[in-house]
Amino acid sequence: MKRVSNKIKFKMHINSLSGKVIIIITTFIILCAVSWTIIMFINMSGNAKDIALKDEKIYMKTFLQNANDIQEVCNLAKQTIEQNDSIKDYIKLRQKGEELSSSEKISFYKKELSSLETMTNINPYIYQVRLFVNADITEKKPSFYKISRLSNMDWADTYKYSPWQIDYLDKVFPDSVNKNSHLIGLVSQIKDDNGRLLAILEISTPLENMFSGYFNENNSELCCFVDNNGGIYSSDKNKKIFDKNRKKLFEFTYKLKNKSVFATFSNQSCIVSVSDLPSMNGCFVHIKGIKDTVDSFYMSQIPYLYVMLISTAIFIIIVFFMIRNIFRRFNILTSEVAQIENGENIKLTESGNDEISELGKQINKMVVSLDELNRENTQKQLLVKNAEIKSLQNQINAHFMYNVLETIKMMAEIKSEFEISDAITSLGQMFRYSMKWTSGMVELSEEIHYIQNYLNLLNLRFDYEIYLSLNIPDKYMKLRIPKMSLQPLVENSVYHGIENMAEDTYIYIKAFEENNVVNIEVSDAGAGMSEEKLQELRERINAADGVDESKEHGRALYKVSKRLKMYFGAEYGLQIFSKEGVYTKVLIKIPLDKENQ
Repeated sequence: MKRVSNKIKFKMHINSLSGKVIIIITTFIILCAVSWTIIMFINMSGNAKDIALKDEKIYMKTFLQNANDIQEVCNLAKQTIEQNDSIKDYIKLRQKGEELSSSEKISFYKKELSSLETMTNINPYIYQVRLFVNADITEKKPSFYKISRLSNMDWADTYKYSPWQIDYLDKVFPDSVNKNSHLIGLVSQIKDDNGRLLAILEISTPLENMFSGYFNENNSELCCFVDNNGGIYSSDKNKKIFDKNRKKLFEFTYKLKNKSVFATFSNQSCIVSVSDLPSMNGCFVHIKGIKDTVDSFYMSQIPYLYVMLISTAIFIIIVFFMIRNIFRRFNILTSEVAQIENGENIKLTESGNDEISELGKQINKMVVSLDELNRENTQKQLLVKNAEIKSLQNQINAHFMYNVLETIKMMAEIKSEFEISDAITSLGQMFRYSMKWTSGMVELSEEIHYIQNYLNLLNLRFDYEIYLSLNIPDKYMKLRIPKMSLQPLVENSVYHGIENMAEDTYIYIKAFEENNVVNIEVSDAGAGMSEEKLQELRERINAADGVDESKEHGRALYKVSKRLKMYFGAEYGLQIFSKEGVYTKVLIKIPLDKENQ
């Protein structure tokens, strides 16, 4: 009797809506499983090595095109400068010891040398255009130097033998911020009609622009440049590998001109590609391991063994959820609305064409509209802060100010007032940094350079010296931080902790990483503050309703903290520590999981 009852229930289930859904879903799953199996089998039947080789050839073709484009740009820039008679004539006059008037000299520096700077600024391929002049001239950063500066360059003894200098450091000045930038440059001699040397021309580009992947840290992918004299240029990490396999590497360069083949290198199966660069007197070698590709191909075969099992499991899951969805859709919709009410960012289920799905669609549209309003509000806050900075910048005619400062600087140098000239240079760089508006974020190196110029000018006022001590690893110098986020901290240290002491002292800036967060400390050995004042300052900095603009104490620190929270989140901001008569330290945190990675 029980068996008959179960048969009746089964028949009723088949004829019910849920039974019809099961039949439809069963048919759908079977068709999907069969189609998926056929498609995947066709894809798996392809040769993984051939695909990898094809991708490598495309990569090398792209590299060669990019390298040729960069060389062409550099050569065009070289020709343009070599044909500039105004620059040549000026150098000839200086070699003869003839002087120009101040106005003529200023005009030359503003017109001709500015063209070199413009050439650099408008072309993304060019890092720097510099002339090292064989005459007694007034130097002008970043493009016009005395030939004696060549002694600081790595290629000073090799440029006569090869026009392209590979992998050298930017060391025109020993204290250059960018002295660790790896470059590749086109170097040539500019001579007059009598063969007399006028200047050495350097047109450089970042090494990574020319040789993409040069500093790749992936052990399965290596690259290097091999010149015709047997020199090997590679990253420090890969240098040992190439030195150990020099014979094999040279064999590749002789046999594989502009080819990509499968080979063995350093006891590993790989694809070796060689691009001949005759204008650079060498070739580029790219080596990519294929072990991971092959292993991936073999592992991809495993799912075939479980296709039926997976199809059955998917079928059971889909049937279960489809049936539950038919009878519980409204409860699901209600639950999702409650989640949204609790602040969770989810999207309501919109499957189907009935009234419930339509309701879900309308609620989703409403949530999107609210999110857009929130984003607009946040953007408006950023615009307000940006407008505050821009309003200060716009009070000064930048073009006029730069020209006036440059003119004063030239006048000071003409009169050999080099201390004044250096001060004006620092002031001009500060103006350029503060007035330049691209975005709210800058590299840490730019902010540090601004602080250095600020202290240089500040030291002119005092009878004592304020020194800047930096403990910042090079890898953090390109860290992006909100503009003018460190300078207010330094200024606060000077005016509240150091100025009243009136003695030589240091300001320390330190950077270190902790839990995927870079901590930046600005500290001084100044007057410090009592625990009571420290607590009051902390409360003002973290005040939710802002600070009293009429009170100076804590205003700058509050604004810095607010900007940090606006850019990175409420968990960031600013922390301050102090001990009366000993020190004051301000700590900010920059996350590495943002655009800084």
